[in-house]
Parts: sequence; structure tokens; C-alpha cells
Amino acid sequence: MQVKFLASLYDITKVLKTEINVSDSTTIKDLIQVIDKSISPNFSKVILDDNGKLKDQYVILVNGRSIDFLNGLSTKLSNGDEVVFLPPAGGG
Repeated sequence: MQVKFLASLYDITKVLKTEINVSDSTTIKDLIQVIDKSISPNFSKVILDDNGKLKDQYVILVNGRSIDFLNGLSTKLSNGDEVVFLPPAGGG
């Protein structure tokens, strides 16, 4: 699957996009653990709160759809998917 890190999340991971192979039972939460191990060891601490939930200001898209409208961090992934991690929006 293709994984993208936009804006300030790129600054954390030093990767704009990467390919990660997953099994069919892999969830978003599993993917975040893979990112911690293989790309950026503090990634989960940046986007997840102390209870392991996605911090309100962050958005994760799977094939263009927010995980808020799917199964949240339990959303299952497959190798053809595109996952985009978006940081808090700024400006005004």
C-alpha cells in the first residue's frame, strides 16, 4: 500500500510517501505500529493520545475516505490501499 505523510508529519517522518506491504487483517492501528518500528519511532506518540485514540486534530484517509466514516483505527487495510496522514489544519 502507499502511505503518505503531509505537512508537519513529513517533518517528523522525513518521508513524503512510502510503500508498505501489509496482510489483509492489518488495521490502521497496526500500520501505525509498523511506522513506529520502520520509519519514525515517535510517530504514534504524535498522533495518538494516552488512551491510544487518534488525537482530534489529526485526520487519516484510506482511499480518500476519513477513517471517522469507516471503522476508525480498526479499519482493515489491503495492499492496494492508499493511506494519507494529515496534521491539524492551520490558517484562517
